[in-house]
Amino acid sequence: MIIKIKNLEIDCNIGIYDWEKTFNRKLIINIEMQTLNENSCVSDDIKDTLDYQIIYDNIKQIIAKKKYNLIECLAQDILEMICSQSMISFARVEIDKIKIFDDVYSCAVVLEKKLN
Repeated sequence: MIIKIKNLEIDCNIGIYDWEKTFNRKLIINIEMQTLNENSCVSDDIKDTLDYQIIYDNIKQIIAKKKYNLIECLAQDILEMICSQSMISFARVEIDKIKIFDDVYSCAVVLEKKLN
């Protein structure tokens, strides 16, 4: 089963240049998580699936705790948090940094991890 969090819009102070550190920039985060447990499809019980509220709350905490220079580092921290969940067999994190250039909607990084 694949569980997704799509288009999480969050303001974040992120960047390498001094002028970037003076304001928050919008990021869009997309998460894809795979679990081999599909019991929730029958049981209708949150205990049998990955609670995406936990993932959402942890992403917010990660961003609040640390100032990042690069979206690559933020994506890695989010990926590691997701992969620490016991039900996860695969995770993909994509972060878009919006409107860096006038004629480019976003620049993005994608990280993936497959667990045994």
